[in-house]
This record gives sequence, structure tokens and C-alpha cells, in this order.
Amino acid sequence: MAGQNHSVVPRFWAALDLGSNSFHLLLVGIEDDRVTVLERLKEKVQLLGGAEDGVIQAEAFTRGLQCIARFKQRLSGLDNAQMVVMGTHALRRAKNADPFIEQVGSILGSPLSVISGRHEAELIFKAVGFGFGVRQQDKGQMVIDIGGGSTEFGLGAKGQASTALSLEMGCVAYKDLFFKAGQSVGYEAAKRTALECLDDFDLSSIFDGLKDAEVLGTSGTIESVQKVLRANGWVRDTITADAMQRLEAAIVDEQWIVEAGLPGLSPDRVDIFPAGVAILKACFEKLRLESLRFVDVSLLNGMILDAIGTGGRPYMRSELANRSVDELAQRFGVDRKQASRVGATALALFEAARSPWVLGEESKQWLVWAAQLHELGMQVNVRHYHRHGSYILKHAELPGVDEHERNIVALLIRGHRRSLPGLAFQAFDPTLVQTLTRLVAILRLAAILERSHSDGESPIFTAAVSAEGLKLNLENDWLAKHKLSAKELEVEIVQLATAGIELEV
Repeated sequence: MAGQNHSVVPRFWAALDLGSNSFHLLLVGIEDDRVTVLERLKEKVQLLGGAEDGVIQAEAFTRGLQCIARFKQRLSGLDNAQMVVMGTHALRRAKNADPFIEQVGSILGSPLSVISGRHEAELIFKAVGFGFGVRQQDKGQMVIDIGGGSTEFGLGAKGQASTALSLEMGCVAYKDLFFKAGQSVGYEAAKRTALECLDDFDLSSIFDGLKDAEVLGTSGTIESVQKVLRANGWVRDTITADAMQRLEAAIVDEQWIVEAGLPGLSPDRVDIFPAGVAILKACFEKLRLESLRFVDVSLLNGMILDAIGTGGRPYMRSELANRSVDELAQRFGVDRKQASRVGATALALFEAARSPWVLGEESKQWLVWAAQLHELGMQVNVRHYHRHGSYILKHAELPGVDEHERNIVALLIRGHRRSLPGLAFQAFDPTLVQTLTRLVAILRLAAILERSHSDGESPIFTAAVSAEGLKLNLENDWLAKHKLSAKELEVEIVQLATAGIELEV
């Protein structure tokens, strides 16, 4: 994220999003133009749950205020200038919103702004551009956020939304409207209504005008759909049209009784899950989507960005990702010189293997990141640092690096020493396994060749690579002078053979 001069921006900022389904709090620290997440809180409130004639019911009213009072404790020490509080669909629609807004302001000592649906969509789109990055300057993006009372759409390019819309279709509202009649009947009615709602806007033609646009989804609804699909083995990384069809069939045919719970589904989303699926499925059909990727960015991020200023443009994805990787290495005290040595050797091996092993630029980027972070877990435990580094990476805040990429780099880190993690490869698409195995082999060899941790001890070598394996030719008597590497290369010949790679030294 780029911000204003940090000397005039408060060190801490808090954003509160009072949504129709849940209330969210994000607390961040800002230092030297870097934003660090300090706290995330979320409580299911369902402010419009059970509402009659657009009136917040007494129970929901109380739930909301009690939640705000709990969040208030975490905001001690912050003044009004450091808090951004926004209400969305529920407070836009509720007839008795004013007394609720007044009491929230009284509890927090900070004003609450109720934003328009369009503004909400713009902030979400901005959050994706800055918190997830823009893959290419000329590549369009569509961002979909399914909330409790409304669904927001942002469409644009270069990090700027050219179209921002808010449609009145949300998982809490649809649950109350349609699902009293039962799961199957309710789902069909909810989807039909969502399709009709989408018909009122010419989204499909706008979307068609964005060349090769990538489709991204935010919010708990889309995250929960991805988790359920993954838990059932229907997707690995992105939500696909085929997987949505299978999920719909399971709900409509009542192969799954959602109220009983589903693998991968959080218990607090059981009641609204079918309604959320119906809305997302309608989006897939009406917009003719083939796939959609969930990104862990939200309205909260956009609220913070809007408050502190953003320097004029979002990061390119690669720029943001590289910055995130560098900051993570710095935070965990990674030996930069050793990472550079291993990286240089790994890249030399990569270039020799690029053609015979059919390795592309994306593979190269994964390898570079893995080399930078391969010693990430050293401060946890030296003996098993490869395992700890892999775990840290999987669970780190890493803007610009999506979950799929993070899992790949974590695998490379896990596999760069000791035994090959055979079972871990099975979590990836079979078409990718051979590439990942070859990248692991390259990183393993680079780490072995740089075991001295010294610039003057790096070997001069050539590598002859074929589809079956590779042959390392090391200068003169380097192996005789580097007995630890020599021994480890002997072991590596056996290790790589189990992965179908022939190694000759």
C-alpha cells in the first residue's frame, strides 16, 4: 500500500464495517509506508435478520450494540481521527436506522457514516487493487462481493473502477425471504430472484468489454463456497462453473442437508450458505463465468486506504508481491546474503532446465520467492526450519501473493532439504505436480551447492538437462574440497530417483 507521508498519518487506524450479516473490525499499524494488520474481529449480528417491514428487530438492535461495546475495548487509545466507521445495506434500508446510528456513535465516541452501495463497491474494488494487486495494466478486473443484504460489483482496469454497482440481493435477506419453505424450494426461488435482479443491469455486456478480465470474489460468502468445494475435492484453487453446478445439484436434490453442516463450512454460516450459493450461481450463469478466485481483501481495507490516502495508483501484482516477500524475510531475520547465493545458483539451474523441463516465467517467480524465503523458519527451530518456514508462509499476511502461489512456495520451502514431501504434492493439480517436483529438485541442489554460506565458496558449474534428469559438471576438485556438499549430493542422487529424476554429478 502506498500512503501519505507517514509523519502526518496516525500510527494506528481502525476500520469498523457494520454489515448486514456481520460486524467487522480491522486494526492496523502504519510505519514507513507499510501497513501491518494488528487485529481482526468479526461477530455475526444479522442486523436485518427477522426484520419486518424494514424495521430492525429489538433482539438484533441489542446484538448490534453489544457487539460494538465489545469492539470498543480494543479501540482504547485511539481518537476519532484514527477510526473509520461505516454502515452498509442494513443501515441504508432500515426504517429505524437513526436511533441505532446515534447509539453506536455514543458508544464509540466516533461518528458512523452510512455509505451508498456504489461507494461500497468502489471501496471494495480499490481494496483489491491495493491489497491484492493488478496483474497487468491493460487487464480488466471484475470484483464481486456478496454480503448479507446486497451484492456489490466493481468493474474496471488499472486499479480504477469504471463501473460500480450495488444490487439488492444478499444471503441474509434471501434466507429470510425464501428458505422458510425448505432448502430445495428456497434455493430455486432465491436463484430465480437473483437472476431477475441481474437482468435489470447490463453487467454482462460491460463485462464482455473488459478484455481477458480476471474475476475476483471477496466476502465470507464466496470464501465459504470455496472452502466447501475444496473440502469435497471439487476445486483446488479457484471456484469453477463445473464445481458450482455440482454444488447446486447437491443442494437442490438435497443430497446435502446444509443445516446438518458440511465439510469445510463454518457453523456460523450454515443458515445463510444456500442463499449465498444461489446468488453466486446466478452470477456465474448470467455473466457466463468460467471461474472466480477468492481474495482475502475486504471493504475494511478500502476504508483504511480511503482514510490515509493511496498515493495515486495501486501496486502491480508483481511489485506488491515482491515487496511482501521482502518484508516477510526482513521480519524473520532471513540471511539475505545466503538467500541471494541460493537464488543465483537456483536461477542458473533453472535457465539450463527451462526448455527441456518446460518451465515458464511463473515457475521462475515461485522459485525466486522460495529461494528468498527458504531459511524463513530458522528463528523457530534450526533442526526443522524447512517445516517451520513452510508453515509460516502458509499463514502469513502476504499481499499480492494469492493462496495458490503461497501454497506452492510453501511446498518448495518444505521440500528443499531432507526427505521429499511426497504426500504434499497430492494437494495440487496433477498437471502441476511434475513442474513442482522439478522446481523442488532445483532448489534442493542450489541449497546443497551453497552449503558453505560464503561467497568465495560458491561453485562454478554447468548443467546438462534432459527430460529424464540432469548432469552437474563442477569445476576441478570442488567436490574434494567441499566434503559436506559431496556427501549430500550422493544422498540426493537417491532422493531424486524416488521422484523420477536422474541426477549425475
